[in-house]
Amino acid sequence: MQRVLLLSVSVVAMTWAANAVADSPNLKGAYGFTGTAACLVAPGHVGDPNTPPALPNPTPGVALTNSGFDANLHPKDISPGPTAAFSHSNAVEGIRTFNGDGTGTVKGTSVGITVRPTPGPNGYPHFPPGAGSAFFSYDFTYTVNGDGSWTATMVPGSYTETFVTGGRAGQTATVNAIPQVTGLISQDGKTLILVADPLSGGAFVPTVETVTYSNGDVWPQICHRSRVLISLDKGKGGKDD
Repeated sequence: MQRVLLLSVSVVAMTWAANAVADSPNLKGAYGFTGTAACLVAPGHVGDPNTPPALPNPTPGVALTNSGFDANLHPKDISPGPTAAFSHSNAVEGIRTFNGDGTGTVKGTSVGITVRPTPGPNGYPHFPPGAGSAFFSYDFTYTVNGDGSWTATMVPGSYTETFVTGGRAGQTATVNAIPQVTGLISQDGKTLILVADPLSGGAFVPTVETVTYSNGDVWPQICHRSRVLISLDKGKGGKDD
């Protein structure tokens, strides 16, 4: 009797799991999004930031040897200091389009600020606090899971950014890989949420990404990002039923 009961429970569980996967929505359509991000940038440094002269980039197009982060996610140039690490934040809005076949595109605008302390005024890098804005776009692939969650990964080499105001106005930038995003889907498919960085062991893992600017700066950074998305398709909740 006990074996029959256990077998019945097992069959029910497997049937529920199969139905959950079969009922999983296939995201399709355009979603408007807004969100924020903040980044810790670890460009490394050469020279003394407090003692003249102000230096040019000694290795344009190549990251400095003391740039990036150690195993504990501290800037490498924190010892011996002073570190040139700094932070910046931004707000974004745009459109994320799901093609319905596991591929999609993102286009948006950002407005950001960089506050004190900033590197310099001497050595390299060196710049004052400031603000700016940019256009950005990239391609992505995505999967939708039976539990109502979804993940998306930027297609390597597809990210481009063009600065229109601020200290980098006229420059462009690329990012090697924005970390994977993980999110949830509302029951009607009209609202999505996401947070950057992949899950590992139930926790989000900060991921280093590298930004290469058209002026030759190559700066590693770690960012946190979150987005809320709403369906822009009238009369359809974003599910490809």
